[in-house]
Amino acid sequence: MLDYRYLYVFKVKGKSLYKIGISKDWKVRKHQVQQSKQMRRKLRLVIAVPLIAATFFEKQLHKKFADFRKPLKGVSGGTEFFNLTNYDGLIGLRGEVIKYFLIQLIILTILIMTAMINFLGWNWREYLEIMFS
Repeated sequence: MLDYRYLYVFKVKGKSLYKIGISKDWKVRKHQVQQSKQMRRKLRLVIAVPLIAATFFEKQLHKKFADFRKPLKGVSGGTEFFNLTNYDGLIGLRGEVIKYFLIQLIILTILIMTAMINFLGWNWREYLEIMFS
């Protein structure tokens, strides 16, 4: 079954804390986290991207930033906060998420092209010969 959800990044205003998570509706999730008793600062959306394999990509980001994990007790999703002061800022973090979105697009394109080639009764070798001869 497909795991279609948003991979989002929220920034805690005034801090170098970022929440990396997944949700079917990032706006609802932002509100849920914001309403936690221990969340005293506002959250700002950095990026939210719809992904088919959201759980997989979220785990990849959590692994990448594991050394920067900064859990917040009493906050919904509090284990998904990271202190990224020493990372190359928002551009780097957005870039990581966009990278996963582009990987998804490439995979989907290959799958669709494969289905079309098979529908025509060809294989990839024949297709490439036709396209590049």
